[in-house]
Amino acid sequence: MKGFLTRLGVIPSLLFGLSLLGLGLLSLNHIVDNWWPFDVERLDLVRATAQGTIDAPTLMAAANSEIILAFLAAVLVAVTGLVLPFVFFLNKRFSGSSQTPGFLLTLRQAMWVGLWIAFCTWLQMNRTLGIAIVILVAVVFILFEFLLQVRTRAAQLQ
Repeated sequence: MKGFLTRLGVIPSLLFGLSLLGLGLLSLNHIVDNWWPFDVERLDLVRATAQGTIDAPTLMAAANSEIILAFLAAVLVAVTGLVLPFVFFLNKRFSGSSQTPGFLLTLRQAMWVGLWIAFCTWLQMNRTLGIAIVILVAVVFILFEFLLQVRTRAAQLQ
């Protein structure tokens, strides 16, 4: 089975990425079109938003947290699907060997990018997104992935 996946090359990552992207976009479309994140009784928030007299933390406190989490999960899935083929090509280019990179490795790295984008989206929803926070979170995720790869290589040597 491993040899079969090696001969296919980028096809599994491309197909899985396209399916994740489609699933994420369909779920984002459904969430945005059909779900209302606030109670109907809180129409004063809509008026205050249109007038510009309300701040983001008040809006986020009044929002339905399950809908916000579903939206962020859909963003994570869509971005993971979009980035998966690119992560495959980056791993193939910079791996230093002629082998194709492992699918679970590329999926995990693409999920880190999706998690980073979803986290930045959540910060933007709260109006607390800044370039320093974006870079800091990216560095933390890169270091965490680096430590996971060091652990994997150490386990392979034993």
